[in-house]
Amino acid sequence: MKLDAVPLADRIALGAIVIAAGARVLIAFAPVAIFDMDPAIEASQFIGATPAESVLLDALALGGASWLLLRRMLSHATMGWVWTLLAVACLPAISLAFFHGATDAEQLWRGSTWVAGIAVALAIIAQNDGRKAVFLRRSVVASLIGIAVVMAVRGVAQVTSEHLSMVEYYKANQSSFLTAQGWLPNSPQALSYERRLFQNEATGWFGFANVFATVAAGSAVLMANIALGRGLIAARAWMWLCTLLCAGLVIMSGSKGGVSALALGMVVTVFVRRWSAWGRILLVSLPLIAIGGIILRGLIGLQWGEQSLLFRWYYLVGGVKTTLASPWTGVGPAGFQNSFMQFRPIESVEEVVSAHGAFADWMVSFGLAGIGLIALQMLLAWWSAPKVACAVDESKTVAMDGIVELSIAAVVLSSIISIVFEAPSLDPIGYVWRFAGLAAGAVSVWAVVKIMDERTLAAERSVAIGLCGLSAVVLTHGQIDMVFWLPGSALWAWLVLGTAAWWNRSSCDDDASSGQRSHVALAGFAGFFLAIAFGMVFFISPALIRQDRIALEAAILLNDEAQTNSSEQLAAARAKAGEALVEASHIWPLRSAYAIRAGEQWQAAAACEPLPSDAPAWLRAGRESARSVEDLDSSRFAARLLISTIAIREAELSTGSWNAAEDALRKVLAVNPRHSESWLRLATVLSQMGDRAGARAALQSALESNETYSLDPLRQFSADRRRLIETQMSDLK
Repeated sequence: MKLDAVPLADRIALGAIVIAAGARVLIAFAPVAIFDMDPAIEASQFIGATPAESVLLDALALGGASWLLLRRMLSHATMGWVWTLLAVACLPAISLAFFHGATDAEQLWRGSTWVAGIAVALAIIAQNDGRKAVFLRRSVVASLIGIAVVMAVRGVAQVTSEHLSMVEYYKANQSSFLTAQGWLPNSPQALSYERRLFQNEATGWFGFANVFATVAAGSAVLMANIALGRGLIAARAWMWLCTLLCAGLVIMSGSKGGVSALALGMVVTVFVRRWSAWGRILLVSLPLIAIGGIILRGLIGLQWGEQSLLFRWYYLVGGVKTTLASPWTGVGPAGFQNSFMQFRPIESVEEVVSAHGAFADWMVSFGLAGIGLIALQMLLAWWSAPKVACAVDESKTVAMDGIVELSIAAVVLSSIISIVFEAPSLDPIGYVWRFAGLAAGAVSVWAVVKIMDERTLAAERSVAIGLCGLSAVVLTHGQIDMVFWLPGSALWAWLVLGTAAWWNRSSCDDDASSGQRSHVALAGFAGFFLAIAFGMVFFISPALIRQDRIALEAAILLNDEAQTNSSEQLAAARAKAGEALVEASHIWPLRSAYAIRAGEQWQAAAACEPLPSDAPAWLRAGRESARSVEDLDSSRFAARLLISTIAIREAELSTGSWNAAEDALRKVLAVNPRHSESWLRLATVLSQMGDRAGARAALQSALESNETYSLDPLRQFSADRRRLIETQMSDLK
């Protein structure tokens, strides 16, 4: 091995991190792989990764981060005290992520991704600025670009062929699809779904055009700056082609935030080239400017027609109220939606799962402990801008043997993992697109490395400025969208910021502390992250796999029984599915989604005609299953809504009381006071109890709450339904 060659273990560790981040960008994730639709109609499993596989990817990233920290300790170099303080400041948030996850699998698998991202960022910025670091940094940059190109090719496939096929399939199977979801034709849920479905836009594997736009816009900025450097004409021409591809997809998406982020990234790179001394101040200011823009938009109010930032203002207000309500422990990574429904402003028409802003999401999820993550991101922003005064050209003395192979391997393996997950749904054209993306990503890696291998200070600086622009996009758009919340993009975003900081941070920034203290900190965090990774591989993921296996077997059995066209057999099969799902949900970690699905199956079994003799027992079992998770932050509303449905059915069968149904509905409305359907149900219940005045007041509340959805007319009552409600109110006078 050459004197300055990078050890194989270091290459593998960094490759593991890049593969984990790349696979996340190229795979769709679902919290419920089975029973996301009614298995009596459709029993196939979700095409993508389950929480079990998500946790394994997190373990892969954590393992790579652990080795890099350990390697840094074994190098006998001292660490800056700033790193130690930052790592310690992140510990409360990491601890709270597992505190919430200990009682809820939904919190656990989402939180583990955040922890993996934090670990990766800490591990990368802990690396030195020596000659070996240049090899690894270039490998990460080349891999990030290759992965972005693979994603962009998928975007082209979506807007040219996949979207059309998806819409045609939906129209051909609309009735069965809506039935499986429990939606009525022309209902607010169906109309909202169709509105999003019919938009022809690139979303990649994220499912969100804005998140896709963040990755594509930031990557376009990086590639454009690299293409400005010297190098083979063919390599530079390919980089320009990929730049135009990513930028074009952002513009075609119509995402105002994405287009703005693209423009901002380009402006930042021009600014830094001219006034590099101000680059760090600019990057630190960008997240604050974005938040300030949201606040300003909120103060303007409804007199301005723009709604995107206005909705972000509503999310921010709801997030602040949630943080104040739970300042010490937060509500966990999966708890925002249930809290937001309770605290959102009256004008807000959405029940979103995220505050659509990194700072807000962290504060909501972890309370005051989120400040540590904000501090980490702000320091990464500070280090992500190049500082000319400390720039050192080390590229001429670095052995670059193997960098192309390592980077292409990371891109190819990420793509292959994605194809394996998608294989059940891919047709021949789909395979062509996937392998075309893989090939384009590999060529992009070669082109980037060829340009970076010019070994000139200008080439190094072009990459440095490109990473600065990429960071600007991630930092800014990360405050108005779910880039740091979504499982597919969170790890990628932390890797980007860590790499930019590692590339641009110079030895001038390292205020070394004593070697003993820094070695203890590095060893401690390496061991801590490694222990988490082992726990994920040997305990958490196997448990989640067992849960999914039980649910899949129940789904297949239910689907088989549904084909018999026997109401009695279908009811019995649903009851058995409920039993199986309860068994799955009670395997640690508690799977709240399966507990709710169990209640739904028991409730559906009791609703079969003719009425099964076991209906009362099934309803009780469904109610108890939902009650077991109704106090969890991730499932409170769904559980209470199901409990209210069962309580009404029990009262109708005289196995429960109307008072119990009223109490259940008021608990639903305590979580979501603007749930119009629950107000209507409450009116029916109060009428059964003889409380005509209360029923009339409930109907009035239903009309008033529904009127607050004026910013989204699809969610409002139709004119006919409103007249029907008003007639009911008149009859109750």
